Amino acid sequence: MRTLGLGVLLLFVFFQPLVWITSGSGGPALTINLHSSTTIHINRSETAQQKCEVCIGSFCQSSVTLPNGLVSVVFSCLQPEDIFIVEIIRHIVCTHTCNGAITPEEYPSLQNFSRTFTWNVRALVQETFRLDFTTTGLQQIRPTESCQDKHVYSVSTGTTRLGIFCRHGTIKEMQVLNEGTVSLWVPGNRQLVTATFGVSLGQEITSLGIINITLPAENSSQEFFSPNYPDSFPDDDVIMWSFHVPPKYYATVHILNHTEPRCRRKDARLEYQLNGRTVVKKLNEAQLSEHPGPFNLSLQNCKKDTGPPSSSLSLQFRVSATRRSSEVRCNVDLTKEEGLLIHIKKKKPTSACILKLNSHAQETVTIRSEKTSYLSFIDCLEQDLLLTINKTLACPQQTNCLFSGVSLKVPALEKCLLGVLEQVTWHLYASQHGTVELMSPMGGLRQLLPGQTCNGSAFLTVSEDEPQGITVGQFCPQGPIQKVQIRVTNLTVSACPNGNDLRKISYPLLNVSFTKMIGESYIFTVLPKKDMAVLLATPAWPAGMRPHSTVSWIVTFSSKVQAHVGFSNISRLTCQNRYACIKVQKQGSWDHLYSWKEDEKPKDIVVKESFYLNMSNCMPLKGAFSVVSQITLQTSKDVLVNIIISVVILLLLLLIISTVVCVIRKKKKQKASMVSVYNPNGHVFLPGLHGIPQTTEDEDFHIYHCIDDTLVYGHLLKDGMKINQFEEPTVDVYRDFNRPVDRRLLTQEREVEVPEVGLYRPFIGPQDPPIVPHSCRQQGGNLASKDHQTDEKRISGDSYVQDQSPPTPDLHRAPIEDSEKEDTKIGM
Repeated sequence: MRTLGLGVLLLFVFFQPLVWITSGSGGPALTINLHSSTTIHINRSETAQQKCEVCIGSFCQSSVTLPNGLVSVVFSCLQPEDIFIVEIIRHIVCTHTCNGAITPEEYPSLQNFSRTFTWNVRALVQETFRLDFTTTGLQQIRPTESCQDKHVYSVSTGTTRLGIFCRHGTIKEMQVLNEGTVSLWVPGNRQLVTATFGVSLGQEITSLGIINITLPAENSSQEFFSPNYPDSFPDDDVIMWSFHVPPKYYATVHILNHTEPRCRRKDARLEYQLNGRTVVKKLNEAQLSEHPGPFNLSLQNCKKDTGPPSSSLSLQFRVSATRRSSEVRCNVDLTKEEGLLIHIKKKKPTSACILKLNSHAQETVTIRSEKTSYLSFIDCLEQDLLLTINKTLACPQQTNCLFSGVSLKVPALEKCLLGVLEQVTWHLYASQHGTVELMSPMGGLRQLLPGQTCNGSAFLTVSEDEPQGITVGQFCPQGPIQKVQIRVTNLTVSACPNGNDLRKISYPLLNVSFTKMIGESYIFTVLPKKDMAVLLATPAWPAGMRPHSTVSWIVTFSSKVQAHVGFSNISRLTCQNRYACIKVQKQGSWDHLYSWKEDEKPKDIVVKESFYLNMSNCMPLKGAFSVVSQITLQTSKDVLVNIIISVVILLLLLLIISTVVCVIRKKKKQKASMVSVYNPNGHVFLPGLHGIPQTTEDEDFHIYHCIDDTLVYGHLLKDGMKINQFEEPTVDVYRDFNRPVDRRLLTQEREVEVPEVGLYRPFIGPQDPPIVPHSCRQQGGNLASKDHQTDEKRISGDSYVQDQSPPTPDLHRAPIEDSEKEDTKIGM
């Protein structure tokens, strides 16, 4: 039986490389059959407190390296797995070729020990070897972290540890310069999970190593650490991470933690290789964001200063990948522009829109002139971005800056440039003793006060940059202000949309001229319209004008209207010296029509001629000087009186004409005598039957227009025969017509003399015919412009009727039309 038991035991030892054997001292004993390419170290743990030794034969010590072949090992304690750790080392040398798969070899009897599998790989000088983890994949972790399956990998080169990793990650490959070490640590009482990785020669590199990462085709986020983290990265060395980003995914790099050394030479930095170009970033700067496609990230250390205090380079960063549905790329070429800046910002920072400039994602982007910028808009809508433009317009000569005719227009933008243009600002720089003159090409300006709205597509804000940076005022297009002159060095004009995008405005908003210095701080040229109230506020209203500044409004209008000037809002102030005053005076005269000081109560006035409205500020001790004036043009009283007189005269004239017509028609109703009258001009007619012939322009002036039946005396002969007052005259005797009827002015009626009866006399025409209105009356002229000449004219016949009876509606329109025409002349 003893022989059979010993044979079974020897057979078991022969087939097992390692077997537990109980020693005479009570500790376990094992036998290992070790291959020639593998080395096993059994070392005492540094944290172990119990005394225990490992013995090979009679030689016992705290650590032992097992020789090749069959080896018997005995421990002096009952639980050596709590005191000793096992390291299984294999050496791989790559010469001309080095292709193969490496799989860790498990020793079942060592599963109770904490064990480390180490592969030392060495290549020729200046050669690299490649570690292929495609089948397993690695994920970098902190040195203090652990993996879920308790299998922890470590990759080092020389004395530098590239990182600590777990399985099932995105790191698919590593390239290590010259020589390196791959280790796999498995805790005790844990079965080894065999995973194969490949080893091969790699391409020549100049960095410490290259780590290749393939990001998954899903939204992901992973952390990476610099070599030796958290300890210092080696001086003047480089490590590279190479990222492969799947299609339609965008990668972003965030620095989570870093330390920087005090450099003696060069600088610690990050370098990105993007589509064949290199972008250098400092560790404290914003890094790559929302980049599509592959990119390389290199960490470059400097030559550190060894003096105190000690410093080191360490880096912890995160790479995130996000799927995006759309991308718009835009190249903005401003190489031919001067003084132009375009600012783009996200309307909502939390939106999904990604804004990138030169492959770098930013919340705000600034595009500068004289260069080309590369923009990307990822998952962006037009309304997600806001655009502002700044344009600088400076004098070519600061000492003598005079030029005009420069139009302020919204710059044309690239169609691919997304965003809503919310503001355009022009910075105007005049000479030291110059004036900026602003004119609207769209029919003047209207001052915009709080509570008012603009009916145009944009409104303008005019501000002084120096000395206090005050706002002169806001203005809308199409108003009574024809010109604005400001004595200033730096002026800013901003255009904001009135509910629409400024990009749709193609016409000039203002015309700018740089002129000679004016005497006032501000001059406004105003052409108000009739019956339309104009509000004029002092510059910087309601904050108040600058101390000792002056402003003048040149108000011009027609002489047929008068201006009602009121001061609806005047602030209260106390002056330190001099007075704050308001003066109104006629244009071309030094006489003041109205004057006000800050200690007086303002009153409304009426000005009948074009005038100057002047205001000057003092040095306020308390309060501020701000005024809102209201100007309304109304028809002048003199013109109204003339219109009333003209209307009264016209009504009287119509009354007289109506009376005369009625009398004539009444006489025509009487029965006319059949008497033939000889007319040497060839017109034969019967008085009383044909009426009044119409006047023709081709008849001579001495021919009768008509012969009224009241001027024919045939009925007198007939009546005379009845009463036997005269003898019947001789008839049917031809007598010549002696002369033409005198053309006399029909100014008054004369009594008709009764001719002698019984004696035939030649017909010599009527002596004084009654007043008869002209039947072909022409349209009258402007009554309002002629009524002051009525009393001086001689009222006579047709001319009176023609000049004094225009259609009634023109009476009401005449003053307005004249005023408008006069306004047009003034504006021109």
